[in-house]
Amino acid sequence: MVLSKDSQEFIANLKLYLMTSGKKDSEIKEIAEELRGHLEDAESRGKNLDTVTGGSPEAYMKNISSEMTTDFYGLIKLMPMFILLLIAYFMTGSAVRGDLSFSLLKLISFPIIGAAGIGAYILAFRKMASKKWSRKKEFTILLCIQLITVGLLSAVLFADIFYFEPFYIPSREVMWVIAAIGVIIFIIGAIWSKTWITIIIPLFLIAPDFIMTFMDIDETTGLYVNMGTFVGGFLLFMAYLLIQNKKQNPHHA
Repeated sequence: MVLSKDSQEFIANLKLYLMTSGKKDSEIKEIAEELRGHLEDAESRGKNLDTVTGGSPEAYMKNISSEMTTDFYGLIKLMPMFILLLIAYFMTGSAVRGDLSFSLLKLISFPIIGAAGIGAYILAFRKMASKKWSRKKEFTILLCIQLITVGLLSAVLFADIFYFEPFYIPSREVMWVIAAIGVIIFIIGAIWSKTWITIIIPLFLIAPDFIMTFMDIDETTGLYVNMGTFVGGFLLFMAYLLIQNKKQNPHHA
């Protein structure tokens, strides 16, 4: 039996909610299949989604999540890859530009901003899964998180340039090695996560940096160009996702 679009979307949202709540994949699949059975049975008798969820999808999701154990070991296993990707995002572009340096400000600020950004995305995805937000609202929230993250990172970079002295500057050869390692990490991340996002986003970061290495552009202008390219690329990527969602859910406002 083919479920209604509302039921199919609810199952997808439940899986996203549980995944961002740190539940085990095997248990999430089991819960999703069990829910699908309940929904098929309800719809075959002429009932709708509200009959199963009690009229409150958000409360239903929270109730299921509270009854499941959190996979802390699974979350710990994910941390090394997240940390590697985070480091690669911060270092690869600078290594390609040739202005990679290490200062106390960067060492303290970048991990904090990165962790806060990841936490904000996880929280946003959980809210999106449990609430019926419009695509415009989802897009706006994700864009705001991205702009705030990029803005904070840019502020750190500007402050670092004008007010902080680096305690270590790698040679140009070492920077190219670091850049190559960063690219390898992006590729491994894409294979591991089974998504092109870990390659697409760095592409908007690295491509302008690589091109600008052959141009006579000062560091401040380079930062503006890099930030503009990244934000523009992110907007195009989010617009693509929005179009795809509309195609898959033409009746979802």
